[in-house]
Amino acid sequence: MSGRPCTYCPEPDADVCVRVQPPAAGSAHIFAHRKCAQDRGVTWWYAIVDEPTAAPR
Repeated sequence: MSGRPCTYCPEPDADVCVRVQPPAAGSAHIFAHRKCAQDRGVTWWYAIVDEPTAAPR
């Protein structure tokens, strides 16, 4: 995975986005582990299914 931090626990490799901050707050996507979000009743927006690849040149 990517090493994205989970907003609810100290473990890396979060796999879902649970919130998107507005531009005034830095336009960040906030990630969590699917289980961490479910345990807290948080609905996630989208799942990370694959790492992006470089565009062909």
